[in-house]
Amino acid sequence: MKKKDNIFVCDVCGYESGKWFGKCPQCGEWNSVKEIVVNHPSNHSSAKKEQFTSLKNANYETILRMDSGFEHLNRVLGGGLVNGSVILIGGDPGVGKSTLVTQLCEKFEKSFYISGEESFEQIFLRYQRVTTTQSEVKVMNTSYLDLALEQLEREIAKDDQNQIVIIDSIQTMRTSQTNSLPGGAVQIRECTSQIVEFAKSNKIPVFIIAHITKSGQIAGPKLVEHLVDVVLYFEGNNETDLRILRSVKNRFGPTNEIGVFEMREKGLMEVLDPSERFYDTHSNLSGNSLGVIIEGNTPLVIEVQGLVVTAQFASPRRLSKGINTERLSLISAVLTKRLNIEIEKNDIFINLLGGMKTTDPGIDFSVALSLYSSFTNRLFPKGSASFGEIGLDGKIRAVSFPEKRVTELKRLGFSKVFVPLKTKNRLSENGITGIEIVEYDTLQEALINIFK
Repeated sequence: MKKKDNIFVCDVCGYESGKWFGKCPQCGEWNSVKEIVVNHPSNHSSAKKEQFTSLKNANYETILRMDSGFEHLNRVLGGGLVNGSVILIGGDPGVGKSTLVTQLCEKFEKSFYISGEESFEQIFLRYQRVTTTQSEVKVMNTSYLDLALEQLEREIAKDDQNQIVIIDSIQTMRTSQTNSLPGGAVQIRECTSQIVEFAKSNKIPVFIIAHITKSGQIAGPKLVEHLVDVVLYFEGNNETDLRILRSVKNRFGPTNEIGVFEMREKGLMEVLDPSERFYDTHSNLSGNSLGVIIEGNTPLVIEVQGLVVTAQFASPRRLSKGINTERLSLISAVLTKRLNIEIEKNDIFINLLGGMKTTDPGIDFSVALSLYSSFTNRLFPKGSASFGEIGLDGKIRAVSFPEKRVTELKRLGFSKVFVPLKTKNRLSENGITGIEIVEYDTLQEALINIFK
């Protein structure tokens, strides 16, 4: 006999309770409760018997990575696709999620595309536009996941490792395991759980496309992200053709790694040298400076554009694109306190060229140089760059991976780099030469000497 328990789940946020509720205690929504029946086996004898597998005797071929056909995607995934992995791709509408997975189909001998949104004709037209070879792609238009997985079990070749499955999108899928509407938290969780179980048991990579909420997160993030192996965000906007693929979770590699693509008429193209897309070598105006950031394991040279103007209202404005606004306020406060310049009374604007976003503290020094350059109307030295974290005491602190940052600058032909104190010794130990390295201890010392 099986014991049955009823639990009540909020269809918006996924909050669970043993009692019925009218208003969700977690998200505050009314009438969002769904009753779910949970079956518990009466004993362990009926459960599926699993066995332990020794790592000592494991064969490396069983975890061999597959080439996705995109160098940047391979790096973001940690070296390529892993059999049985589930990859969640989220992004704004029209950013290129479906285009990316359609181009992936070209790289595999057999692909299965399950779509609950687009018709066969729409997928076919996109496939014709973005691919050049005629690989085998089987399309199923349905929102019933049970039917799709049942058909997949019959279609997939158990001994063929060169095949993938695409679900577009998880918000349109529904399963008979629950009676809630598609897109709800309960349906998304149940559908994702079934997809993960299918991928692991059949050792086939599955890509799941997910919508982004108004807050900029994948819908149902707490219910989905912990179930899948990899979570990727596809970033971009209509103002630029650049698209950035960023990993925020990866069980098979580093997180916060990025891949840079360019959206063209024939689909997405990899930007093989992304640093050159985030700064302008011909720009030499006041308020512009160059910095080096680390995204994952990749150093990128970024142009920081700053603008300091007279405040138009009683409360000065702070507008930042690319870095946290609170970080911008901190740097402006340090400039005001340590250099005795009333920069905080002005409207302050910061922009990272190319739509790049970063949380790397190494950009602090470049932001401070940009603001000071705009405030004093002085030019940042051409052919130079900087990196370092700004402390509240006005000192320039060391940051991670200075060797990678300086090596990238040297490769791109820069002649001088401004760095925190004690960085030169570390670079010398690693044999990095051929570029002038200038150390500064405090922000005040740096600004006086750089803009003299």
